Amino acid sequence: MIKQHFDLIIVALVALSLVMYDWVIDLILNLLHFIFEIIHIAYEWFELGIEHTVEHLFHTSRHGSQIVTFYILLLIAGLLMRWLWRMLPSLYQRFKRYTRLAWECRKTEFKAYWLSLTLFNKVKLLSTVTGIVFLSSLFVL
Repeated sequence: MIKQHFDLIIVALVALSLVMYDWVIDLILNLLHFIFEIIHIAYEWFELGIEHTVEHLFHTSRHGSQIVTFYILLLIAGLLMRWLWRMLPSLYQRFKRYTRLAWECRKTEFKAYWLSLTLFNKVKLLSTVTGIVFLSSLFVL
């Protein structure tokens, strides 16, 4: 069910983030800080592993192994940047195609649903949506 209505969930989360923007900003910043801390710890662990491996394999000094580690990490970063440069156009096209398809699908579903409603049900739906928007605007203080 989540996979079927994934685009609706995203739209609901965006609408919710517009209504309660302060909570969302705080949550996102805390989550980003946590993610960056985990990435930093993993990077330091990886770098130290390379440094100790170079130091023990080639019997170099600490300074020599740090220089070799720097160039190895520079090579890895260059290869990752090249891979990302080659992958970004296809990822962008896939995202654009998915967004367009989701928009057309939901628009068709909502139009068919709206046309199937009676006049009384249309009024009930509009009043419910208006009431929800009004009540949610009270929490934005």
